[in-house]
Amino acid sequence: MAILGFSAIWAIDFSSGLISPFDASAYPICILAFVLMYILITVTKLNHQSLHFITYFIVAGYLTSSSMWHHAAPNGQFSNAAQWLGLNYVIAYLFLEVKKAAPTTIVVFTVTIIGHFAVLIQQQSLNDTMGVVLNIAIAHIIYIFLLWTVIRLRIKTDKAAARADVLENYAYIDLLTRILNRRGLEKVFTELNLDAEEQKQSYAILVVDIDHFKQVNDIHGHLIGDKVLSHIAAKLSRVIHPNDVLGRWGGEEFIVLTLNRTPQQVITLAENLRAGISLLKIDDIAGITISIGIAYSSEANTNSDVFTLADQRLFAAKQAGRNTIRSHD
Repeated sequence: MAILGFSAIWAIDFSSGLISPFDASAYPICILAFVLMYILITVTKLNHQSLHFITYFIVAGYLTSSSMWHHAAPNGQFSNAAQWLGLNYVIAYLFLEVKKAAPTTIVVFTVTIIGHFAVLIQQQSLNDTMGVVLNIAIAHIIYIFLLWTVIRLRIKTDKAAARADVLENYAYIDLLTRILNRRGLEKVFTELNLDAEEQKQSYAILVVDIDHFKQVNDIHGHLIGDKVLSHIAAKLSRVIHPNDVLGRWGGEEFIVLTLNRTPQQVITLAENLRAGISLLKIDDIAGITISIGIAYSSEANTNSDVFTLADQRLFAAKQAGRNTIRSHD
């Protein structure tokens, strides 16, 4: 953008015959500098913040020096740079880090004021010089103040958005097991739009329940029970595919949503989950088992019906003696 912008202004000034001797030399120098910067970032891993910082000082250096040159007699017949000086602050606050933008604009402001004073005082009276310099100073202070206000608002907005993201995360994550909670699962089911006819996809729902979990709480206490839930959630997370969805539906019940697997693959997954949990030893507790009910999207019209069917099969697995899997009636 800098290359194109400077090239366009150079062409306009040259064709109109209004180009000054200063700009006739400065434009190609700036364009060459930008081209070199562009080449540099394509062949090196230059940090983008460093790129913005260097490019900014090329632009700011041109605008400030050009304005000073045009204010110097006998160069003041036509000023093409003074109206652009505000860009020095706009660009700084748009492209530089906030912690760098503030001191950078102070430096640029100081150089601008001192430089214009030094140029004008050579040809003008003190009163005239102060009149021009104070006008520039007031205008630029207003630029800086307004831009700093915008930056502060942006920072507050970013912080508010970050807090909202954290709160949303808490709303959908089970704080004990660090997996999706019931609300999070419902949100995922809605976002996946599993029931849409135009993008109908094959899926299976596995309802997983820890066998005799109440006894764990009664014998070992709720703290150990919470530990068991956390370890089982971690084990389930490690066994499922990264594209599968895992969540805690409530209490000791977990849900696994797996997409685009054959029934045999789903059974294999369920068996891996069952076998993996049976091998866990948490503190002095061993022999923990789970029961699993499975239902497929081909068996019902909606995901809620598929879930209901899986839940019924979980009950059947419990009735069959637990530590088992049911995937058909």
